[in-house]
Order: sequence, then C-alpha cells, then structure tokens
Amino acid sequence: MHDRSDYKSGWQLEREWQAQEYGARENDNYEVSDSDDEDLPFACYICREKFTTPVVTKCKHYFCETCALKHYKKTKRCFVCEANTGGVFNPAKEIIAKMKAAEEA
Repeated sequence: MHDRSDYKSGWQLEREWQAQEYGARENDNYEVSDSDDEDLPFACYICREKFTTPVVTKCKHYFCETCALKHYKKTKRCFVCEANTGGVFNPAKEIIAKMKAAEEA
C-alpha cells in the first residue's frame, strides 16, 4: 500500500487553479542550496564511521583524530591522495559545527 498523503484531491487542485495559486509554490521545492555543507564528508575515510574528534589535513581530507594518527604512524602520507601531511592535523571546525547543529536539531 502506497502512502498518498502528499497528493491533492481534485477539489483542492481546482480551488488553487481558480485562485491562481496552482504551482506557485512548487519552485521552492527545486531550489538548489548553495551551502558548502554538501562538500563535507559525513564519515571518516579510514574507519567509515561517524567522526569522533574530526581533523582535517593540509590537502583538505577529513579523518577521525585517532584514525589519522594511527595511519600517520604507518606512513606520513594522506590516506586518500598520498600527499605528504607533514604531521599537520587541524581540528575540522566545519564538521564539528555541523555535528553540533545535528545534535541540537
């Protein structure tokens, strides 16, 4: 059985048509967000889990702090792009803010 709660009845469509509102609000449903949140990953590239204390490398790849440090002990290169990290792992402020916002919502 399909949920059809988002469909309008004929009388609702006719009322909107007569009030010249039919399809007026539909454009809002298709707006593309210009936020940069879509560029941020939602999981660590190494462990494939949700981030725990996320960090970012110079090459802009995101990892959990423990995963990044374990990988750094094995090799000094980035797990994703093989660039030299130089041991620099900065706190990923964007992802931390995104995680806090998700907790509040």
